[in-house]
Amino acid sequence: MKGRIFVIGASLSGIDALTELVSKLPKPFPAPIFIAQHVASHSPGMLPYLLSKAGPLPAVHPKNATLFERGIIYVAPPDRHMLIQKGYIRLSHGPHENLARPAIDPLFRSAAATYGPAVVGVVLTGQLNDGTSGLLAIKDCGGYTIVQEPREATARSMPLSAIRHMKVDKVCTLDEMARLFIELAFDDPPGDRDERLPSLMEIENRIAEGIFKVDDWWALEQLSIPSGLNCPTCRSALYELKDQRVLRYRCRSGHGFSAQSLLSGQAEARENYLSSLFGAVIEEATLAKRLGSVPVFADDTYTAESLLRRVAGLDRQADQVSEWLHAMTDLVEPEPSMGPPAV
Repeated sequence: MKGRIFVIGASLSGIDALTELVSKLPKPFPAPIFIAQHVASHSPGMLPYLLSKAGPLPAVHPKNATLFERGIIYVAPPDRHMLIQKGYIRLSHGPHENLARPAIDPLFRSAAATYGPAVVGVVLTGQLNDGTSGLLAIKDCGGYTIVQEPREATARSMPLSAIRHMKVDKVCTLDEMARLFIELAFDDPPGDRDERLPSLMEIENRIAEGIFKVDDWWALEQLSIPSGLNCPTCRSALYELKDQRVLRYRCRSGHGFSAQSLLSGQAEARENYLSSLFGAVIEEATLAKRLGSVPVFADDTYTAESLLRRVAGLDRQADQVSEWLHAMTDLVEPEPSMGPPAV
């Protein structure tokens, strides 16, 4: 197809931002719109209904290999990456990226690789920084980049990350963004593009599609360096990608992380480890108490006292682990301040 395509990424409070944005768009709208909103894998998938109700454009969860059309909003279904191919949509159960599936970066990269200068990439409200790498890919391929004004966003992290890592074409409010959408949609995109894609982008697109093969891994290894870290999702080795603009990682299973999302994943893994440790200590104490109630042990003074000491020691350990778990709330990072953007 000719003309623009719009790809939008959102996370925390994104549903409110998206409903406000689409409510301001006209019908007919001469371009397709693709949205990756972070949702849980078990989400009931109500976003298309909410967007259809909010504005004049129909919104749907596409099926795999759906041929897309102008004037329709396509929303990534829960637990699926939505990827753009020539004229159709591919849904994938590829590895999580930035702890999410659907993730924003895979949508943006696939659109950039396929439609280049015709792509308009948009980052809305959200925590951490999914969308930054994908927006850079859109910019690299000649597309137009838009970021929600951070002061308007409920969660500023994603907009600020994009602004700080690249020269965004436009930073604006949702009201301004809707008018810009209309202007861009009725305008012809720039002309020719360089059809050669960076090797890293091609490999990462295949990872998102779930067709990552051994040869791709060896190629990716040449485009990265060992980090000395492990993936918090699968515990395989993490490699730091040679992307000088944004610090990113991939593991041998294909899971992708920005530095911030990796830090968040490590914190979640640590909480899981501590929770498991707490449960293991309580289980051991429970069994020791049960043994202490069995007559053959209870009548043996030495064994009974030994079991009591063991239970007391395990109770102290459980209290210590519980304190560590409680202390994790003190390590939660606040939303970033409104400092100057990086150039």
